[in-house]
Amino acid sequence: MGKWLIAAVTLAFAGCFTLETAELSKSGDENILVTNYGWYLFNVIPLATGNAAEGAFAPTVMFRNDVTMEKVQGRVVAYAERAGKALRDLAYHNHDSVMFNIPGTDLPIPLPYVLTFREIQLSGVLKNNVEEGR
Repeated sequence: MGKWLIAAVTLAFAGCFTLETAELSKSGDENILVTNYGWYLFNVIPLATGNAAEGAFAPTVMFRNDVTMEKVQGRVVAYAERAGKALRDLAYHNHDSVMFNIPGTDLPIPLPYVLTFREIQLSGVLKNNVEEGR
């Protein structure tokens, strides 16, 4: 039973990759938001991150750094190309946390850089009419 509990806790705190889209009501364009996050040991060694590979079977990968701008941007560009739309108005957000908080509280564990959290988000607008030169 102990190993199942460890597996459940690991999955609960593992990384996650999401790609969400929504249609903008006035223009009919599409908004896209891609998020990936993961956990690192000493802020360097990836423990569990969201699986940014296209068509991935597992939502989480172990010991592979998929929380990078290159991987997230690659997924956004690939989605735009498949949809045949122009990608515009890109914005990104990075979040790093080097002090791990005790879950459910705002109390940090006083060992910085042992277990760290990293998140990256990239959003943009996919224009319906692909115009040359724009």
